[in-house]
Amino acid sequence: MSNAKKSIVVGDHFELFIDEQVSSGRYNNASEVVRAGLRLLERDELQLSELRRLIDEGDADVRAGRVHEYDTAESLLEDIVRRAESDH
Repeated sequence: MSNAKKSIVVGDHFELFIDEQVSSGRYNNASEVVRAGLRLLERDELQLSELRRLIDEGDADVRAGRVHEYDTAESLLEDIVRRAESDH
């Protein structure tokens, strides 16, 4: 791991939050807190990217006519159950 250093301004709110996290003993220093936050941000961005990909895939299915309309929630549920049973 590189020891590259960056100076950032986090503002009073996050400065206090970082200090509280270190004081609690959960993290050893401010860098660990920031890295934990960056890991969460990275995870969220990956999830968001996957959701966008799935939305695009669904939009493509709609444009291609690969859709099924249901008159009732019950008919949708019946189709879901039927498909689940046929997959096993």
